[in-house]
Amino acid sequence: MQGLKNYKHRQAKRFFQIFVGFFSLHFVAFGIALGFGEDIRTLKADFTQKTLSQENTLIYSGTLLAKAPAKAKWIYEKPTPKEIYINGKKTTIYEPFLEQVSIGSAKRKIDFLQILRQAKLQKDGKYHSVYEDIDYALTLQGGKPQKLEFSDEFDNAVEIVFERVRINEAIDDKEFDFAIPPNVDIIRQ
Repeated sequence: MQGLKNYKHRQAKRFFQIFVGFFSLHFVAFGIALGFGEDIRTLKADFTQKTLSQENTLIYSGTLLAKAPAKAKWIYEKPTPKEIYINGKKTTIYEPFLEQVSIGSAKRKIDFLQILRQAKLQKDGKYHSVYEDIDYALTLQGGKPQKLEFSDEFDNAVEIVFERVRINEAIDDKEFDFAIPPNVDIIRQ
């Protein structure tokens, strides 16, 4: 069991690194592509995330809640429940199955609205933004985000498809608060 926890800890750390970089830029594409810029206050969506590596393909699905300037909550429902909270520099990942909470910090506060202003429409018809040497491409459908594609720092191809996208609906700040459950391992990264 300890070997499984160590493996899962390494996977959680890797996921955390990929996630923070990805999440920062996925908002870049949303703001400019939709022309909302400073007007984006909240975003809600269901998502399916496909990550292709040389070894395998991982498929996740769940719900995203985000609130400007720097709050987000990813609720992964499949294949394994997981919750990810971002609040400024702090990122918290809760994995109920592993009875584990990983807490990390970015080097600087992620200000999504500032990042949003960086995306540009390209000849391929997608909105692109480059951040920390990763190119993010957003496809729209009906004037809303439909798909986000990029290759992460491990050369995995990542595709996130969004459904039921809602912009500027009210989200209570309490949605982004995470209370650490009793009897879980806490990993600080």
